[in-house]
Amino acid sequence: MRTCAKWAAVFGVISVLSAPAASAAPDLPPITPVLSSYQGCRTASTVDTNDIPWAQAMLRPDRAWQHANGAGVTVAVVDTGVDATSPALAGRVANAGEDCVGHGTFVAGLIAATPRQGGGFTGIAPGARIVAVRATDQAGNATADGVANGIRSAVAGGARVIQVSAAVTEGNGTLAAAVRDATAAGAVVIAPSSTGDPDKAVPSFPGAYPEVIAVSAIAPNGAPVRASAPEIKVDLAAPGAMMTGIGPRGNGLFVSGGDAVAAAQVSGAAALVLSYRPALSPQEVVRRLRDTAYPPPGSAPDPLLGSGVIDPEAALTAEFPTAGGKPPVVPAAVHMPPPVDTTPEVTAAVVATAAAVVIAAVTIAAAIIPRGRKRGWRAAP
Repeated sequence: MRTCAKWAAVFGVISVLSAPAASAAPDLPPITPVLSSYQGCRTASTVDTNDIPWAQAMLRPDRAWQHANGAGVTVAVVDTGVDATSPALAGRVANAGEDCVGHGTFVAGLIAATPRQGGGFTGIAPGARIVAVRATDQAGNATADGVANGIRSAVAGGARVIQVSAAVTEGNGTLAAAVRDATAAGAVVIAPSSTGDPDKAVPSFPGAYPEVIAVSAIAPNGAPVRASAPEIKVDLAAPGAMMTGIGPRGNGLFVSGGDAVAAAQVSGAAALVLSYRPALSPQEVVRRLRDTAYPPPGSAPDPLLGSGVIDPEAALTAEFPTAGGKPPVVPAAVHMPPPVDTTPEVTAAVVATAAAVVIAAVTIAAAIIPRGRKRGWRAAP
């Protein structure tokens, strides 16, 4: 029965890819982590769309919401600040204020924005509460000491998940100590695995510290955004290119990308896990996110993808072994490939390629279950 269901899913995806082309999404204004010297504060977006972003279609956080939506969990966004003008964050942001750059607001939306009227974009954990921690200057530039102070403010604000978007290329003892203290206080710290140009390998802090989940970005085709491995160990991967989200001074939508944006997807998933299993330690949350991720090719940790791409639903529902306990169970699932462009230019060759990708995904899924058993869990009957 499970095999039949897998093949039904395959043919279902092929049907979707073969469907008539959808209308083109409107162009969204970009948000960058740092403002250029000649720019003023980011202006509001007047563009809206009910299209479902590709990352949302890939990760399917809605499958996890039947168990938990992030309620009861506070996520700190250590970035450029958070503007709570958008109704998507109304009433759930502590320390909200001006966000001249807009990056912190964008990241907060990826984590916790509520569904928009008519559908479309939503955050991974729409029930979570956000603590805004500005750790940059008005243009978005950060220092190690500033980020360290931001992490300490996040802990003081009761955050159980700390999203550090304002990464720096050089760490120091103050930043390292802030990370250690945050983990000891029960917080999961998540940060990008790189900063700046994706074609250059530069160190990134606090992602380089062993207590931190370092995240890299993937594109809609599932490939890493980076051309070369960063100078730190990558732990997990998540969507981080051409991402749709909210911004400052209004309810319009923007587009952004990068490892910090990918890290926001992992922070949202961590909030879901803690909402459903509040007694977990930071180390147990990390294990769930890592061991339930869709593995990279070859199943071994990859320098660009780490342990693989996060799976929010599996991270919640997988049952891990306990001493002397009943053998654990994790729901079986087929990993759907990223959405394919459905503009009129899509050809039969693209559809055929997508079908092959799905079939390959089914084959991989069949191999994942035996490996999972070796890790201590088995697929549900």
